[in-house]
Amino acid sequence: MSWKKTAITITMGNDKYPKGIKVIRFNNIVEEPTKEQLQQFAEGLVLLSDGDSYLGSEIVKYTQQSAK
Repeated sequence: MSWKKTAITITMGNDKYPKGIKVIRFNNIVEEPTKEQLQQFAEGLVLLSDGDSYLGSEIVKYTQQSAK
């Protein structure tokens, strides 16, 4: 199997959202993101937001397997 792509889903919280949370998906990030990289990325999103708080993230790694 070979690596195809990695995606991350970031969950942000804010009372301004209808359900109190907002889920943002980012595709084609680095193959093996570190905890520190995710934390810095989330902190950047918080700085750019209007009062959001970082609630968590989910990493999804896609691999490709040939038929042979």
